[in-house]
Amino acid sequence: MNLFSLVGLLFLVNITPQETDTTSQQLPPNTINVYVDCRGCSESYVQNEINFVQFVRDMTDADVHLLVTRQWTGSGGREYQIRYIGQRKFEGQEQLLTYQSYQSDTQDIRRRGLVKKIKVGLLPYLRQTSIIQELSITYDGTLDSSPQQQDDKWNRWIFEVGMDSFFDGEDTRSRINIWGEISASRITEQWKTDFEFDKDFRRRSFTDEDTTETYLTESNRYRGIVAKSLNSHWSLGLFTEATTSTRNNYDLRIGGSPAIEYNIFPYSEFTERELSLRYVLMTTYNNYDQVTVYGEWEELLIQNRFSANMEFTQPWGEIEGDLELYAYMRDWSKNRAVFDLEFDFQITRGLSMNLSGRYSLVNDQLSIPAEEISDEEQLLNLKEPPTSFYYNASIGFEYTFGSIYNSVVNPRF
Repeated sequence: MNLFSLVGLLFLVNITPQETDTTSQQLPPNTINVYVDCRGCSESYVQNEINFVQFVRDMTDADVHLLVTRQWTGSGGREYQIRYIGQRKFEGQEQLLTYQSYQSDTQDIRRRGLVKKIKVGLLPYLRQTSIIQELSITYDGTLDSSPQQQDDKWNRWIFEVGMDSFFDGEDTRSRINIWGEISASRITEQWKTDFEFDKDFRRRSFTDEDTTETYLTESNRYRGIVAKSLNSHWSLGLFTEATTSTRNNYDLRIGGSPAIEYNIFPYSEFTERELSLRYVLMTTYNNYDQVTVYGEWEELLIQNRFSANMEFTQPWGEIEGDLELYAYMRDWSKNRAVFDLEFDFQITRGLSMNLSGRYSLVNDQLSIPAEEISDEEQLLNLKEPPTSFYYNASIGFEYTFGSIYNSVVNPRF
């Protein structure tokens, strides 16, 4: 039987060299070169724990390109997809393994389990070198690296409660921020149900001689979705949302809508590539804290929302982009367009580039209050100011040169 077909049976295999002290032993020259491309895990830990291959810092020098991507499971755990891409003498020899962890697993349990699975996938390549003679295979039945389906008294429901706070101050000023969140979700192959509520409270005080000015901002946000998978490309959903915000002039904003989504690629491939289109027809009732520039205290609105999401994770890098278009039915000139782009890739040997940015055209600020925003409110971002656009961007380059090897991990200092 071909060794590639046996890999799936070796979930609990632990591969270790007979001699594990890399400080006193040089690796044989006929081991394989591996390039680690870890999206969501620690590359240094992988390199430190696997000492029977030679790690290189550039993918063009590798015999095996190890691409690791991560996604969240319905139970709150993590699933890692480990893609082995053969290069040079292993050209065309590819395989894909998965490793799952529980939500309750610590970081150490997750990374140890991931490394065990990575070692298993290296076997088919190592068997073609003489270092295979120095490896031993042992069985450890105490660690289950792939959670099995068991009786679930919670019926797949996951609940989460969290709170965060920040405060600081000095003689003339002080501030405190409090944030909290409650969420509930249930995810299966056919259904996705997700509800979340968060609250944000901020207070800032400034003292000038005998006068103290205090500024408050507060928001509450609820978002819910129930989605049904129709097939490998189509899904239907129902959105609900509610918001109160002193900054955005909402005493209450509440709405709901059906939605439809189409993914050009099968959903099962989303860790490597995704191109999805979504349409939402959102109906909202807005009750404002102050009268708006359009003379409204409350109104019922119907809004078209179209979005396109693109994400590619490949050996050469990552591209992620979003296009969102909004327009109100009663007046199509009240619209918004938002474009996001993240770009990270290797240009050539040793040279990589990262690019990110967002640009928004804003023509739909219906909640802007008629009363003029004061200088304090604008400087402290207490009220949403009128604007016709918004942007941010970053760009960076990195060039690495020197030794092709990158196997030693030294944590000192």
